[in-house]
Amino acid sequence: MAKQAAIVLNYALNSVALEDELTSAELSFDQEVIKVDGFSSVGPEKVTGNYDWGVSLEGTFDGAASQGDATLFALKGSAGVASAFDPTGEAAGSDDPNYDGTVVLESYSIKAAVGAAVTYSAKLPGASALTRTVA
Repeated sequence: MAKQAAIVLNYALNSVALEDELTSAELSFDQEVIKVDGFSSVGPEKVTGNYDWGVSLEGTFDGAASQGDATLFALKGSAGVASAFDPTGEAAGSDDPNYDGTVVLESYSIKAAVGAAVTYSAKLPGASALTRTVA
């Protein structure tokens, strides 16, 4: 698959498509790396443990019932909802990985400034395994 512009990303939170208002979306994960070398080690020895993942969003505020504000605000106190991060904007396929899992709401902020659009940002840490689907 050829390289693509970021405009094709699809992102759904709790089955609500948010890509029409998103200006930035990031999926990240961190692998736990544990140092296990001892006195007789010749160099560093490491093993991997669990991982942590999450999604960060930024967008233009839309207060409609089926948009980002209503969807994110409803997550306060939630035990978790589905997150679907599709960077190619296509259904899962050999060249179109989709990343899915359950997220909780860590933070949500709305920003307004004179002469600028009202925007929001949110952090959604993973609360389940992150899966990469390609077919």
